Amino acid sequence: MSYPQAHPVSSAPERLPLASWGPRALGRLVDTVVVALPAFLVAALLGLMMTGMLALAGGRDLSSSFGILTSVAAFLTGAAYEAVCITRWRMTLGMRLAGLRVGPLAGAGYPGPLPVMASAARGALLWAPVIFAFSAPAMGALALLGAVLFGLWPLWDRPNRQGLHDKVAGTVVLTVR
Repeated sequence: MSYPQAHPVSSAPERLPLASWGPRALGRLVDTVVVALPAFLVAALLGLMMTGMLALAGGRDLSSSFGILTSVAAFLTGAAYEAVCITRWRMTLGMRLAGLRVGPLAGAGYPGPLPVMASAARGALLWAPVIFAFSAPAMGALALLGAVLFGLWPLWDRPNRQGLHDKVAGTVVLTVR
């Protein structure tokens, strides 16, 4: 009597293709909104607290300080969000919606572990231009230039389509769909 052969189940992860620029930009746009809202709320709360403290002490105008608070809050929120999500799930909410995942460059398209420090460096570098976004018009232009360089770098980078933040962290962005 002959029994049918079971197909072997492969436990090896599948090799994923590099992500194109469009889905990466969409994911980054979603992540910017996800980060901007809580960062603005934190900055507003800190600004109100500072205004109250200075008013009690015979204070001064804090309109310029609010921009600085907002930019620092956005940087810290964005860098932490990116580092935690990439370390834990290999993707942010925006990446999930766009069908993307971060993998190690050494993995050649296969998913694998990412060091926490690499994820933290990736997030900090990616969100660094935000620090200058609200401080002054000249710094705003510098922040915009930095954001364009980080956002557009994968368009001309070959062969791995890495942004500067990916190069520093040794990561690539992969398509999971």
